[in-house]
Amino acid sequence: MIDGLESALERAEEELRSTVFPAEKVMQDLYNDRMAARARPPSRNRRGLTKKQVPGAAARCRDPGRAEELLRNLLKAGDDRSSRVVDSSAAADRFYPDRVREGGEGESMARRAVAARLLTEDAARGGRFKRRSCLFVSSRRDEGAWEATLVNGGWIAVDPSTKAGTEGRKFSATNGARSARGGGASSEPLVLTAADERIVRRLECLAMGDAWKDDVDGMRDEKALEVDVREALRGLVPALPAGATEALIGMGLWSEETAEEERAGNARRRVEPWSPELLDAARSLALYEGERRGALAAKCYGPEKRGASKVNGKWRDDLEGRTDLSSLPCVCVDAPRTSFRDDALGIRLRSSTGRKVDKAASKWEILVHVCDVSDVYFDEQFQSLREAAEGRGLSRYDLPLGPLHLLPPPALKALSLATNEERTPNRCVTLWAYVDKRTGKLLEAGLERTAIAPPRALSFADATRLLEGDVTEVPRTLSNAKAVLSVVERNLSLWSRRHRLRNEAARKREKRLATKEQVSSGRLRHVSIEMHVAVIWGPPRIYSSSHRRNNFVEQVSNAVAASGGETFQRSRGHLMVDSSLDLYAHAVGTLMKRAKQPIPRAAGSGEERGGRLGTAPLRRYIDGIAQRQALSALCDYGRPLSLKECRKASKIASQASDKIDNLRSSKHAPLARSHNSKNLQSHTSALHSLACHLASRNWREVKAVSTGHNNEVVVLGAGARAKCKGVKGMLKSGEHVLVRVDEIRPETGILDVSLVSTQPMKRI
Repeated sequence: MIDGLESALERAEEELRSTVFPAEKVMQDLYNDRMAARARPPSRNRRGLTKKQVPGAAARCRDPGRAEELLRNLLKAGDDRSSRVVDSSAAADRFYPDRVREGGEGESMARRAVAARLLTEDAARGGRFKRRSCLFVSSRRDEGAWEATLVNGGWIAVDPSTKAGTEGRKFSATNGARSARGGGASSEPLVLTAADERIVRRLECLAMGDAWKDDVDGMRDEKALEVDVREALRGLVPALPAGATEALIGMGLWSEETAEEERAGNARRRVEPWSPELLDAARSLALYEGERRGALAAKCYGPEKRGASKVNGKWRDDLEGRTDLSSLPCVCVDAPRTSFRDDALGIRLRSSTGRKVDKAASKWEILVHVCDVSDVYFDEQFQSLREAAEGRGLSRYDLPLGPLHLLPPPALKALSLATNEERTPNRCVTLWAYVDKRTGKLLEAGLERTAIAPPRALSFADATRLLEGDVTEVPRTLSNAKAVLSVVERNLSLWSRRHRLRNEAARKREKRLATKEQVSSGRLRHVSIEMHVAVIWGPPRIYSSSHRRNNFVEQVSNAVAASGGETFQRSRGHLMVDSSLDLYAHAVGTLMKRAKQPIPRAAGSGEERGGRLGTAPLRRYIDGIAQRQALSALCDYGRPLSLKECRKASKIASQASDKIDNLRSSKHAPLARSHNSKNLQSHTSALHSLACHLASRNWREVKAVSTGHNNEVVVLGAGARAKCKGVKGMLKSGEHVLVRVDEIRPETGILDVSLVSTQPMKRI
């Protein structure tokens, strides 16, 4: 009997090692199911006992102390039929889903033994489950025999906070040993669980200087960190951010290169936030894209183009089935320091397409180009890069020590638009839109794969100057750019105005942006500067010298600008680009609905919120997936994703966003929403400004405007943010209120305000 059980146990262990369901994944799924069952409400036919009701129920029993202990243990197991408890039988069903009824009793017992051992190991490490013994209830003697009533034991799923803490400790123990051994590209492959992946993403942000503390007198408040990250830091990272960097390099997730300093001759260390394998894959993609770009250049601008065959405006055999737009000028408007540009604007005569032209409507088609990243999401050769994009989810540009990109920089450079270069075509996914110049109505739109000319790169300020005619003499190199911008802005402004009138989500988004602009506009900054001047120099009427006052205003303005506070701008250049991306998202979404294809969207960016769709594939993973789906559904390029696959992509994007959130929401942490030192500095500066303003007055009531987020208001003139107390319901975005400052402590970042009046106030 024993020999038979031993052999069955060996076979069960071998089956588990060869199964397609890894043990770690099964354990996590089992834990998730138990926690989901815990969150479900009890059956309608019965009402669960609450903790407050336990003492009263136990008092009616013969032994109240024993009864209360028993009831509390039962509540821990779950008030819905012990929903948090799992036994070896349930675990074996998960580990061996296709073999539950195979074999005899010995085989079944062996599988249960393997499952019990895995649960025991997890309990010993303090992971997802912990051991729960059987509970004695009562006993009685019946016809000479004793009968005992027991509550079955097993393993109980621990609370998420406990689980997160133990996951952090396990991560530090496992990967700390690997780092000590110098684990890297040459050592055994690193296998990360879902919990490890989350901790790694948060460590990456910390390594890039992400603020993880409420900095009060240089002291760190570790309670502001998520539990898993805090526990990992205690056992793994000696100091931040250098310690996190060393840990990531030691695990082989980041890489370092040593370059010789030209002047000093000393070795200079250079750290890349990517593993060596991913950097190699990115360089391979860059070589691949370079070869394709060179082939396109030869066919777009070389002698081969003269002999190519043209079908409906498309050079199908020569340009990978793309429409040749290399002869049309286009413009790329972005921030001056943008490294990787992913969108451009252009125009095209509708008559050149062969489509019907309504002369009264317009003779132009608006072209919105977005860089084509389909190689990453279609080609299995670059699967590792696609998985890297899944892990990052989105790029972060708000970190003090540099950005964390969605993909390695060599890959981003290869996929981004090449600007201001001669005879260098770009592969794009282009939306063409035919807008009625009289009403702004979108008459017709479509999506196509294109090869476009290198766009003229302009900053938002340059584009605004061209549109407003501030340039006295437009250089010849910018004449085409100005013509393109004029036509595009005229049509897009009409469409945007009509879209806001007919679309509630667009109106809400416009209101949110207008409020954001008002909060951080130069007008409010100027009022803040006037506050400093009034406090220090007195009211304007007592100035002895207007020149002296203006000079001081200029000095304070320069100081505020140097403090790192950046304003949210909406110049004509900004508005034009925003409208073009809104048009792209709206038109592509409408075309996808007509094609009856599912649309992958991230949480909070749905159509009801006016969210974008496929407009930033170099910065957001979900936009790359959306572009792939649009190409499949609208351009017959590749297999379209199913509804299940789209939902999975949306879930991955949401989880990736959660992974990089290091700070917990806490009412005791007033600066928890500030994700970097620049925001912390700006918040502190705003509180000092408000404190100076209040010190010069005999009352503490100030005007404020609501941001539309959880009753948060911004004090006009100072820019200080706080949650408004005493509000019945929710404040609307942009609503002007009068608040009273109850407490302000700039040194600790505390500002408490309460509502006085919601009557519309006169705007400053």
